[in-house]
Amino acid sequence: MKMIRINGETREFSTGVALFQDFLGGLNEELKQSNQVIASVKVDGKELSAEEETLLSEIAIDQVGEIEILTASPLDLAYETLNTLDQYVELLMGSVAQAADYYKKKNLISGDTYLAKAIDGLDLFVQTIGGVKLAIRVGLNPKIALIEATLVSIVQDLLETKRQSNYVFLAELLEKDLAENLSEWKTIAFPIFRNYRIS
Repeated sequence: MKMIRINGETREFSTGVALFQDFLGGLNEELKQSNQVIASVKVDGKELSAEEETLLSEIAIDQVGEIEILTASPLDLAYETLNTLDQYVELLMGSVAQAADYYKKKNLISGDTYLAKAIDGLDLFVQTIGGVKLAIRVGLNPKIALIEATLVSIVQDLLETKRQSNYVFLAELLEKDLAENLSEWKTIAFPIFRNYRIS
């Protein structure tokens, strides 16, 4: 048996030869019944990163130190994610501005580096927004749909313009179209998400 703290309450779990990943998988299944998910996992007082969790996955649960778990509803996590997305968009806008600046100065190697960072960042951003939309159940909101469609179109234009090596237009797309779209996420889309309530 192993004592594990979940949301501050100590519970006893039968360990047997269960692996850490099996324990988390079983707990996730149990939490689904109450519409909760694991929000964070601490071992010996330290919150685990995704990489650290993977490293522990094949370790027997009784070989892992003191475990503490916090749960949350997907909706709570979505609103928490929205708060961090503001900062994330700021960082993205920094990479976008750097890429545009380097392309305008014909420093193509540095421009390509920052463009690659921006594209990777945008990919993660789109995935995260998809998760937020599902959790909040915002449905089809015309303003959000337009901003989202515009972002997809801009990314396609960026990739096509890069393939054509048209760096003047690429810089313009970055510093005008993409910067404006990212700004719309912050000023229009995020407030819609924050004000949305499931009826």
